[in-house]
Amino acid sequence: MTILILGQGAWGRAIGRVAQRQGHEVSFASHADADWPAVKPDYVFVALPVQHVRETLEHFPTLSVPVLSLCKGLEITTGKRVSEIISEVWNEPRVAALSGPTFASEISDGLPAICTIAAESEDLAKEFQAVLHQPSFRTYRSTDLIGVELGGALKNIYAIAGGACHGLKLGQNSMAGLLTRCLAEMTRIGVQAGAKAETFAGLSGIGDLMLTATSEQSRNFRLGTFLGKGYTVEQILPKLGGVCEGFPTTRAVHLNSAIPADSKPIVTQLHAVLYEGVPPINAVKNLLGRAPRDE
Repeated sequence: MTILILGQGAWGRAIGRVAQRQGHEVSFASHADADWPAVKPDYVFVALPVQHVRETLEHFPTLSVPVLSLCKGLEITTGKRVSEIISEVWNEPRVAALSGPTFASEISDGLPAICTIAAESEDLAKEFQAVLHQPSFRTYRSTDLIGVELGGALKNIYAIAGGACHGLKLGQNSMAGLLTRCLAEMTRIGVQAGAKAETFAGLSGIGDLMLTATSEQSRNFRLGTFLGKGYTVEQILPKLGGVCEGFPTTRAVHLNSAIPADSKPIVTQLHAVLYEGVPPINAVKNLLGRAPRDE
């Protein structure tokens, strides 16, 4: 099979190596290219910063081949998931998404990893699963495309919160409690959007949250850690060495009026820190000072 990966960052290249280990022919394209390569691929993988997906796709004509999104985030201006953007811009219904607890550096090194491939069509999920599944890269499949994409997007928000908890030195009790409530909040948001609650108990939900919200390898976690130590967003972002998807995704979820404010208290407080200059410790006090409620 021939696979064209749109995006030349570390994550796209890592999945490219996974595909090559399966014997597939892999090539890359970027937004700077004038057009697609001459040979039409069997599949296109999209591995772009989410806020640049729409603009980049509009630069290229549709190839009418199945597309796998490797992106984890939401578009600020519309709140849409990447699969929705791909279907809208390219008029391509055969779109799937890959998500789960995966760092690019470990994938590139061939270390074992597990992820989920989701598509509304189980046949399409099986098709992409067959393309990538191998002993060092185990894939599960799901038809809950909404849930898998939202899990991958929302966990980036909560990874910033986890980093802030770490940077503020609030302790392990606080971290465990915070991440548990983050999981409850992301599940609540997902179900309201049409996802299945059980998806957030899987690899693209709690699995990715556990990884990204506790590791220095995560740019989102590092952003939160620096915030907790008193640095500003403007000071931090240039130091992270790449796109921090949780930053714009926080904005997208905060602006989404379809998600009631009482369903996203952690997002609301994190948005206040990131975009309104509220000190992280004040956001913590605001969360802890809310009225008692049932779990």
